[in-house]
Amino acid sequence: MENHGRGLLRIGLFSRLTAISVRMLRHYQDQGVLAPTMIDHFTGHRFYSATQLTDAHWIARLRDAGLPVSAIREVMENRGDPERLRTIMSRHGERLARERARLNEMSAAFDRISAYLQESTMSINVRQVRLPAMTVAALRRVLPSYSDEGSLWQELDQLMKHSGVHVLDHGDGLAGATFLDPEYRDSDVDVEVWLQVAAPFAASPPVECHQVPARDAVVATLHGNYDGMPEVTAAIGTYIAAHDLRTGPMFNIYRVSTAQNPDPAAWRTDVCFPVVEQ
Repeated sequence: MENHGRGLLRIGLFSRLTAISVRMLRHYQDQGVLAPTMIDHFTGHRFYSATQLTDAHWIARLRDAGLPVSAIREVMENRGDPERLRTIMSRHGERLARERARLNEMSAAFDRISAYLQESTMSINVRQVRLPAMTVAALRRVLPSYSDEGSLWQELDQLMKHSGVHVLDHGDGLAGATFLDPEYRDSDVDVEVWLQVAAPFAASPPVECHQVPARDAVVATLHGNYDGMPEVTAAIGTYIAAHDLRTGPMFNIYRVSTAQNPDPAAWRTDVCFPVVEQ
């Protein structure tokens, strides 16, 4: 009989009643979440009491809410401690928020895939140019990620407003960012943003004054938002390899950025790799 004649439930029936698979019931036993009331030492059959149904239903709810097994065990062990339960659930809520943000980023990236799968209509003109010498006001920081570059620009903008230094107007001077890590990094990225100024000045930290000499660079222009960056960097990489060049840290020159036009379609960025003498 299903109840084994002793007021207990076989694992198969208990699985049906609780919507927890037999495999997971065994896993919960191994992890100390929910142990059978009795195991038949001759047959190995597991039996559960009817009083465990409520526990199992709570476990199923916690499972459906995405809690890992370790957190489910912690909740079940601390059901009599409301403060501890709030802490556990709050911690899981923070995990879900991070996961939601990660999924949103993945969804946005997925939406862009169709553009990459289609033949690109972007005309990419890779060329080697001579960039003139210039004087720049620069601010360098290690940022959490490349997307945090905007905060660096805000800081530099505020510092320059109080410096009295003559920053060249857009059209007369250049503005850009240099990425100083030798490789791409997922976090803790070394970035320097800079603005061309009219003349050398006595810099007050954290702002620095750099005299940038004239230099050759491999350049390609990205039109529009940064979704097209992979195509531009692929074209630049092909050019560098074909001409057997050695290059230094990548930098962008923002010809038209959000500061001049909020419409991403109007943005124009020169992606540059300075040529280093062999």
